[in-house]
Amino acid sequence: MIKKIEVVLSAVAIASCCATLAYAQPDIAATSSTLTAKKRLSVTGYAKLPATAAVADATIHPSGDGSDQTRIIQAALDALRIGQRLVIAPGTYVVSHSLVVKVQSVVVSGYGATLVATNPGDQSLVVNGTNATVAGLTLRGTGGKRLETESSTKVVVRGTGIQILDTRIEGGASAGIFVSGATNVVLAGNRVSATLADGIHITGGSQNVLVSGNIVIGTGDDMIAIVSYEQDGALSRNILVADNTVSGNYWGRGLSVVGGANVTLSGNTVQGVQKAAGILVAQEDGYRTYNATNVVISNNAVSDIENSTNPANNRPAARHAGIDINTGAGSVSLVLVSGNKVSRTNYDGFRALGNVCQYHVANSAFASIRGLPISVQSRNCASSQIVCGANTLNGKVFAQPVCASVTGEPPITGVDASRLPRINTSARAAR
Repeated sequence: MIKKIEVVLSAVAIASCCATLAYAQPDIAATSSTLTAKKRLSVTGYAKLPATAAVADATIHPSGDGSDQTRIIQAALDALRIGQRLVIAPGTYVVSHSLVVKVQSVVVSGYGATLVATNPGDQSLVVNGTNATVAGLTLRGTGGKRLETESSTKVVVRGTGIQILDTRIEGGASAGIFVSGATNVVLAGNRVSATLADGIHITGGSQNVLVSGNIVIGTGDDMIAIVSYEQDGALSRNILVADNTVSGNYWGRGLSVVGGANVTLSGNTVQGVQKAAGILVAQEDGYRTYNATNVVISNNAVSDIENSTNPANNRPAARHAGIDINTGAGSVSLVLVSGNKVSRTNYDGFRALGNVCQYHVANSAFASIRGLPISVQSRNCASSQIVCGANTLNGKVFAQPVCASVTGEPPITGVDASRLPRINTSARAAR
């Protein structure tokens, strides 16, 4: 998890540009669905955006000589009309400062285009508008020292109805995709690697966020994180993290919910988390986060947790379980853990530690667990509010923890999928 990011974005000089052309407003197409422990989530989403007159795309091209194209790209973004598409043609573009997308309902399409950042502290693509989509870009980051500013992240999402699709993020001094105070967001089909902080970080009271089909590799902190800081004054809520593949971070967790509500983590593959939990649900005092509640963790595959033999990684282990629920002075409540496969963990398979209450661990398969398959270290919670059953260890049903009930089920629902946006498939290139 990254610290609360300071907002520092230097101004980009804007040059005038010739009149741009536009294109028709895309349809919003159906998204993928995913299974919870009980039922398939059907994401119905929102109605189509208002149609605009059909106009041609605007296009920009690489300079070919390696010169800085920041001003040219920003001018093209600013000149877009509502509903227009900007095509960034294939090739390499040098970018020395952050870029901002602020026009409503535009599409920025960059399949085959690579934006190469040269300034570690000012390298973001900031999407502030309404119903804007960014698709297909490769964003090559820079920076050898971790930074905590917003302008050092690669993509910043702060608007409503924003979609980041099929975007490749390679390196960067902070987070890969930073979503803060945003609503009705889709992050789908992206690939984030080698960032110095989180791969994907969702915070600031963001709501109705779909994170689907992304690949996150080798980040410097949590690979996908949902965090609710008290200083933001709002919980991040109603978030679906589904069908993502995350692996190989040298610090931090795989998937995390550190303060938040109505979250579902389903169908994800989490592998090779070297120093912490594969999946974490927590409240943390050090970062002053809110409590976490109503979280579903279902049908995920979690493996090789804190058992790395990487000689170059001498950071201390957090001693987490494969799936870990823990608290500081606050609480975590209403968590369903069902249908998961957890294997090759250096510590416990599942652990609940601290003020953790009203949770259900069922139908999960544990294998090659060095600690306990299920470790119940909850406090201030009656055993009737802790339900375990039908879990297996190395293929065999095992005796559940003595403090756990085998009957009853707390009311845990996770995400309300009917409120999620649908993926804008018309903005994607044929794949």
